[in-house]
Amino acid sequence: MAELYLIRHGQASFGGDDYDQLSTLGYRQCRWLGEYFRTREITFERIICGQMARHRQSADAICQSLDAAPAYETHHGFNEFDFEKLLLGYCQTFPEYAISDWQSPQDVYRCLRHAMRSWSRGELPDSAVPESWQAFEQRVNRALDFARRDATGNTLVCSSGGPISMALSQLMGFGADTLISTNLQMRNSSITHCFYTPARTTVTGFNSVPHLDSPYSLELITYS
Repeated sequence: MAELYLIRHGQASFGGDDYDQLSTLGYRQCRWLGEYFRTREITFERIICGQMARHRQSADAICQSLDAAPAYETHHGFNEFDFEKLLLGYCQTFPEYAISDWQSPQDVYRCLRHAMRSWSRGELPDSAVPESWQAFEQRVNRALDFARRDATGNTLVCSSGGPISMALSQLMGFGADTLISTNLQMRNSSITHCFYTPARTTVTGFNSVPHLDSPYSLELITYS
């Protein structure tokens, strides 16, 4: 039986010039995750990244703490959807959610929840969405198949909250509303763990941050 570790990237540069870069804390979160794997003698036969900078940077930081690591593989199916385009398209379609009214990160997440719900229901014009919801489903499904290609050993995947939530939806059979809630509560550098065989995949853990599980590091748990 093989094991799949789906890792959401470390904290990115929310509010900065380029979101697709890990923050200083994001690097630390992932280095600590690598130390967690090393101290528990968890090794990986495969490491797969999405094609975004924050995915590779997260893998690099994790691997700094490992004794050895295989060469990275990439799969575009593990890329995050373009949430900036989705938010802009949603606000243009529904002007009552004007970007100029946002006062806090909570306002952004609230609007993103509405936007994802409309996206999943096909309520937005093609020009307002980064890809169709069905295309998002299909590419994540292909990426999940790619990650489970070898039913032996441990595979580490560095991705984002959207693809990991979509993968969970496909594995556990829940709908879009649960997927959206799952996505918006996912912690940076968190582990979603599965056992799998050629016949079956079983989710055994979701959104865990054991490397940050102490009274001294709880303030280092982030969601962006």
